[in-house]
Amino acid sequence: MQNSRWKAANPEVQAAVLDDRIAAVMQAIEKVDAALVADEYAVFAAALAPELVVNNPVNIVAPSTMVRQLNADGKISYSQYGRLIEHASLRGDMVLLMGEETVVPKGQNPLAGQTVRRRFTELWRPDGERWLLTARQATIVR
Repeated sequence: MQNSRWKAANPEVQAAVLDDRIAAVMQAIEKVDAALVADEYAVFAAALAPELVVNNPVNIVAPSTMVRQLNADGKISYSQYGRLIEHASLRGDMVLLMGEETVVPKGQNPLAGQTVRRRFTELWRPDGERWLLTARQATIVR
C-alpha cells in the first residue's frame, strides 16, 4: 500500500503538470512526502532550501533549521500523506502549488494517529537539476 500520493483536482492541474518544470516539482513532492512517511530524514532535509520559511499548522513561523530539527525530533512525521493539488503554476522560475492535504501524524507529533486535513501553499525553486522547497504555509481545516 502506498502511503503518500498526490492527485490533480481539476483539468487545469492535469494540463499544468505537462510542463517539465511543474512535473519535476511533482516528482520532488512525491519523494519528500514518501520520505516523511518512511522517516528518511536526509531525503526530506535535502529538499529544503536554506532560506526556507514555513508558516506551519501550529502557528509558528519556522526557518529551515527549525523545520529540519522538528523532522529529526519526530514531530514532522506521518503514517499517511495525501495531496489534492488544486493549483500548479509557474511564477518566474519558481513553481507555485496550492491545495489540500490529508495526513496522519505519527511519532512525537501531538496529533499522532489522527487524520488531519490542511490547506497548503508551497513555492519551489530550481537548484541545478533539483527543486527545493523555499516557502510553505499550512493551516489545519477543522
